[in-house]
Amino acid sequence: MKTQKCKNCTYYTAYYKQWAACYSRLNNGFCTKHNKHQTQVKTCEDFKSNERKKRVREKILFEALAQSINSINDIAQILKEREVDGE
Repeated sequence: MKTQKCKNCTYYTAYYKQWAACYSRLNNGFCTKHNKHQTQVKTCEDFKSNERKKRVREKILFEALAQSINSINDIAQILKEREVDGE
């Protein structure tokens, strides 16, 4: 079980800063439950674990990955067929 800090809460959304080539996570974010800015280490009585949110997000990402793999395989098949037809 994760500790009950804002960074592990469903209602918390972290802020990010854009650098030249990447993004970095900041120490603060926004709590949608209280509609205010929070630091990631605070706690409150409305804590709700984000484990379910992470599992759903992971499932969606794996489905998108599988779809991408299928698309790449389809493109590879088309290119192979064109190569054979061109010879």
